[in-house]
Amino acid sequence: MQRPPAEIVLHPARLTALAILALVCGSLLGLAGAGSGAATPAPLGPYLQHIAASAAVQAGLSTLLSLPVGTALALALLRRRFPGRDLLLALLASAAVAPTIVIAFGIVAIYGRSGLLGTLSGSLGLQAPSIYGLHGIVLAHLVMNAPLVARALLHAFEREPGERLRLAAALGFSAVDCFRHLDWPLIRREAPALAVLVFLLCFTSFAIVLALGGGPANATLEVAIYEAVRFEADFTRAAALAALQLALCLGLAAGLAALTPPIRDEAAADRQASRPDAGALRGPDGFVLLLSIALIAPPLLSVASGLAALPLLASAEVARAAATSAVIAAGAGLAACLLALLLASAARSSPRGTRLPDLAAFAMLGLPPFAFVAGLYALLRGLADPALLGLGLVPLVNALMALPFAYRLLWPVLATGAARYGRLADSLGLQGWNRLVLVEWPALRGALGAAFAFAAALSLGDFGVVALFGGGDLTTLPYLLANRLGAYRTDEAGALALLLVLSAGCLAWLAQRWSRRHA
Repeated sequence: MQRPPAEIVLHPARLTALAILALVCGSLLGLAGAGSGAATPAPLGPYLQHIAASAAVQAGLSTLLSLPVGTALALALLRRRFPGRDLLLALLASAAVAPTIVIAFGIVAIYGRSGLLGTLSGSLGLQAPSIYGLHGIVLAHLVMNAPLVARALLHAFEREPGERLRLAAALGFSAVDCFRHLDWPLIRREAPALAVLVFLLCFTSFAIVLALGGGPANATLEVAIYEAVRFEADFTRAAALAALQLALCLGLAAGLAALTPPIRDEAAADRQASRPDAGALRGPDGFVLLLSIALIAPPLLSVASGLAALPLLASAEVARAAATSAVIAAGAGLAACLLALLLASAARSSPRGTRLPDLAAFAMLGLPPFAFVAGLYALLRGLADPALLGLGLVPLVNALMALPFAYRLLWPVLATGAARYGRLADSLGLQGWNRLVLVEWPALRGALGAAFAFAAALSLGDFGVVALFGGGDLTTLPYLLANRLGAYRTDEAGALALLLVLSAGCLAWLAQRWSRRHA
């Protein structure tokens, strides 16, 4: 029995998607209204065309490198079991959620001219290339996004029924057969979403481009919006640029909805089985694993130099910043899980290619967080104390920024459950809370724990919003790290970076454990 159109429109989950999109539009209108009303340059002038083109080039290069490297790493980890595998998985998870400012700090500390490799090159009489510019940005994005791709693919492979592997072993599949019939269909199914996600993350990159860009030649629209808000106070121009970036990203998200195939039923009694190709491709897999360790570990381990400076963090200022970061991260994690659950519950019953929840979730990747906060602040500044308003807006914005990742974790679980048990639940009249508790919760609780930990880790390292509104009562650990770097207090900066990486690594490890527990 089909529901009437009015019930579909007024469904709370779909109202959540509409509310998020309305909040996005309202923030843009508030930002535009905060301007003086004076004429501003056309948003598509030659300079901005250059910025958009350069951002698209670096995002395209980063995506083209991150997808193959991440896929090869996922396949190597899928086939190999070795001592230290769990540690490598923890490093991958830490790199995927590590604060961008920490990644930039590690890249400079390892690959910069005054860094470890630069010093080594100088001792050999060689001149190390500068890390600043397009190659530095692409390298940093590769360090961040290749682990994200690998973890996402490993999570997808873990949902595959073990019966397929046992059948492949019974049929005597070779390594080529396993890739052709088992691995490639899943990679092809997941690749469009991952490609769009990585491209949007790189296209809207802020802290990496600001730290390693080396000048206006490699700026992005996000940096131009930040400059318009922070230094020029041209809010009308910032709103126009933000709307332009949002339109481009929503176009990609709409293409994602059309390219992503429907989730198939993956019912299985046992998902644990040995791969038929476990003994093959040892040489290529070993090379990929060594390459990943050489690429990912140094920027993370570079912060170990801050171990000796940890006593310098014993101050009331650092304690307040850590407490503020923890409260914001916990609130953002809970809010992101709730919003993602509502959007995913709406997406599972929406026609393919027209899913409003997809647009609502991915809209937050296209809207700069500081522009979003500035617009909301302009709308609400007369309703509450500005300091309290800022403390309330930051967790909300961090939750919305983490929403695409939480949504990608929860939606496949709900979609699979709908394909497997949807008709039975409908025939029994199970709806709302009863359906959630009896049908969906057993499979959902592991994904919810992973989504909370992942969202909290992302919020913990956020610098985009705090870069604009930080200071005073709103001081977080990433804000202190940027402050110490600007003051050339590198010892304290290294200790803060170490603290952030350890915290993000612990949350990422929890996400990994929770996602496996009920897989």
